[in-house]
Amino acid sequence: MIIITDPSINNLILFPKTEQYYEEELTRFLKTEQYSDALQLLTFLLQFPTVDQHKTEQWEALRNWLYTMYPETMFPMTSPLEDDPEEETDLLRQYIQDKTADDGAFALKLLNMLREGTLEQQVNALEQLAFIDQSDVSDRVKEWLCEKPRHPHIQFKALQALKQMGERGFIEFPKNGEKILVEIEETPLCPEDFPSRIRDMIRRVGDISEISQPDFVYFAKQTWQEFLAYAYGTSIYTDLQKAEEGAVDVWASALHAILQEKLFGSVNREELLDNYGIVDSMKLQWKRANLVLQAFVKQFNPDPS
Repeated sequence: MIIITDPSINNLILFPKTEQYYEEELTRFLKTEQYSDALQLLTFLLQFPTVDQHKTEQWEALRNWLYTMYPETMFPMTSPLEDDPEEETDLLRQYIQDKTADDGAFALKLLNMLREGTLEQQVNALEQLAFIDQSDVSDRVKEWLCEKPRHPHIQFKALQALKQMGERGFIEFPKNGEKILVEIEETPLCPEDFPSRIRDMIRRVGDISEISQPDFVYFAKQTWQEFLAYAYGTSIYTDLQKAEEGAVDVWASALHAILQEKLFGSVNREELLDNYGIVDSMKLQWKRANLVLQAFVKQFNPDPS
């Protein structure tokens, strides 16, 4: 999960339905031991000045507890506004190289964590394995990725790690019920690496929502990145890559509609489609995009009821 901090958020309001969703996400992160994600979410939530003081105190206490009990979660918690990402990457690379200079014990520990750990631990292992320049290590990561279906988020992280290791060429692995083939070096390492048309889709959501629902785009960005990891390498992603200009409004409005309903309980679909300029000739394409996003949301954020 990637959450961007921004000083302008001090002028925003956290809607009750949105707060409830984030609380459910926080509970899920804690239950699945995704402590880094929980810490990022707490840091994001504590930026809102309008939240009830008692709730803010609870979040602050929980964040302090995470810092105390799981100090390793502090390592990735750096603000892009305060730190140089390249400098941070260089420090991590040097740290990993120092740990692996003498023997292979550290790399083996990470590989064992990748194979046996929780989803959070697997992500942490891959983020560190990416800086180990050893062919046998990248081979083990490839074997792990290809041996059986895994959560799309961790599969995408594995592809990113292999690219950072310097791996090239095609790799085939099971995903979303099918075998997919991707070229490792084409894997995006950050949101800016995705094709411009795909980036435009989430920008369009921000353009539409910034006045009436200014906090909406933060959740939309997070969900869109999770969806891209889910879709990457599949026919869905191929369609996104080949999308014509009008598809930007189609996918942006379909995402907006689904999140609007999930966060606020209802959506005025006709008004939303009108805001995005979705005309009758685009509605069949819109329904298809909506069904794809519904399937994604249902699979990874099931309705507890």
